[in-house]
Amino acid sequence: MKDTLELVEVFIVAMSPSTNFPGKFALILEDLDKKNRFPLLIGEAEALSIGVALEQIKTQRPLTHDLFFDVVSLFHAKVEYVWIKEIKDNIFKSEIVFKTAERKELCVDSRTSDAIALALRFDSPILIPKQLLEEQRIDMDIYVGESKRTAFSSYTMEELENLLQKVLEKEDYQSAVRIREAIAKRKNINN
Repeated sequence: MKDTLELVEVFIVAMSPSTNFPGKFALILEDLDKKNRFPLLIGEAEALSIGVALEQIKTQRPLTHDLFFDVVSLFHAKVEYVWIKEIKDNIFKSEIVFKTAERKELCVDSRTSDAIALALRFDSPILIPKQLLEEQRIDMDIYVGESKRTAFSSYTMEELENLLQKVLEKEDYQSAVRIREAIAKRKNINN
């Protein structure tokens, strides 16, 4: 079925505790064109694992997704990509596509949060059918207020630094990392 779908790569742009669902986290994914964002509600353990992978933190003992990465790597296989297949009963359904040492493709059904946690560890793309992305996209006015800007490239350096202060005050460290990366890239370009 995925061969007939137009798949779009998405990236994590924010992760923060959910205000409506205590103990859950909102993970915001965005397409490359920065036109479509959509939220996923994930558990605390998965949020921790995704956060550790995003920040490239080395834990004293491997987390479950780190262990899975090590086992798959032992067999000279890798996660080729993950794709968010559908939403059913308000739950996203995903699939992890592995590539074996023999170049054979194997597909495994997965929770979306687990698929994303593994994709980050293998540096593999996260894909979603374009139609599903468009159906699930969120109204960015909720997140950016009166401003219509959704890409960091449209902010001045001063605005980025002010935005960084605001997200740090809210303890939204995932967004802070993204903003710091945008500031660093901007400084490298200007040097």
